[in-house]
Amino acid sequence: MSRQGIEILEVEKGSAAEEAGLAPGDRILEADGRKIDDELALRFYLAVETVDLLILRRDGRLEHVEVDLSQRENLGIRVGEFNTRTCHNACLFCFVDQLPAGVRPSLRLKDDDYRLSFLHGNYITLTNLNRRDLARIVEQRLSPLYVSVHATEPDLRTRILGRKQTDDLTGKIKKLTRGRIRLHTQIVLMPGVNDGKHLEKTVADLRSFYPGVQSVAVVPLGLSDYGLPRKRLKPVTPGFCRKTIRQIAPWQERFRAENGEAFVYLADEFYIQGKTALPDADHYGDYAQIEDGVGMARRFLDDFSMHRRRRRKPCPSLYGTLVTGRLFYPFLRESIDRFNRKFESRLKVRPAENGFLGKSITVAGLLGGRDILNALRGKDIGDFVIIPQDALSSANEILLDDLSLRDLSESLGKPVFPGGRAVRDFFDLLFRLDKGSRP
Repeated sequence: MSRQGIEILEVEKGSAAEEAGLAPGDRILEADGRKIDDELALRFYLAVETVDLLILRRDGRLEHVEVDLSQRENLGIRVGEFNTRTCHNACLFCFVDQLPAGVRPSLRLKDDDYRLSFLHGNYITLTNLNRRDLARIVEQRLSPLYVSVHATEPDLRTRILGRKQTDDLTGKIKKLTRGRIRLHTQIVLMPGVNDGKHLEKTVADLRSFYPGVQSVAVVPLGLSDYGLPRKRLKPVTPGFCRKTIRQIAPWQERFRAENGEAFVYLADEFYIQGKTALPDADHYGDYAQIEDGVGMARRFLDDFSMHRRRRRKPCPSLYGTLVTGRLFYPFLRESIDRFNRKFESRLKVRPAENGFLGKSITVAGLLGGRDILNALRGKDIGDFVIIPQDALSSANEILLDDLSLRDLSESLGKPVFPGGRAVRDFFDLLFRLDKGSRP
């Protein structure tokens, strides 16, 4: 039996799908004569009042089914996940190649799928897109997309991506931006590889596609203690960070003068490692690249201050420990010190050294469970522990080294909680943990 199309896993009671006679195990092959490869395509072609679906029934029969969607928001089905396209590049800095044994298996998947870029903001290289993919992206308005560029000079980009031949990056960007697809781009900056004049050219080339290319995030190379990247690449230093800030600042000023946006943004690590003050919130606009570590610290500080001002009730019984990475530790400690003074609470902040990947990895999201346990060993941790949400997998709350929240709780003898995706979630958690606020 053919395995094309998408399989229906579940049909909601009273839904348009149930009324049309669709059932679990059926496969949707086409909608109004258009091939259906995944749920994204199905959603796009279902934005009509009636649709003709070509269905492959469980018993192998092909059947056309007309579905009335005029009074419905959706079809009312749950379908199988699409197969993720994997990356066939061999990037100089690839972080998957820097992972030690013992990481959770999902981290070893090198995805390069434009659908995940649209849905979740994953970065893609565009190297595996063909004409049909580009046409589909434009037709279905899969925008914005997040693109790893690293360099626009063909030979340099080919070297960085570890490819045997160049790819038509410029042609693909033209096709997408002319089709009104917005792109947010990324440059992983490597000392002596794509910095200096190469960085200047890359930013200028991407700027020529503005506003189709809406932003450029420049993030520093990260090197763990494992794999080939640490042997063939130079580490980022505080001096390199300050030099990069000085290079980019005039470009940002010029771009802001032209249209009110900096266009090219530096990840927080440049400012923190370079011991330079973070820009104000206005610098980051709508924080389009915050998931890439651009403006995350500034957003946290401002949001934390706002939520702290809104709360009034003292909570002297709030007694626990927060764990974070070495990079963010000074900011979190300062914020919690102010929190303690206002609310008479007893919260502590502990920095965790990354022993799992290496001491040069300082971000909170890459801490392993054993790193957290080591940071708290022999310490008075109070009634609970809060760890960074970003250190956990979104699906099952497992850390990099395959330890779970339950594992940490059992080892510490105290409950362990994730800090939440936003500062509001963090504050809500803190006040739920306040014994004085419990009935």
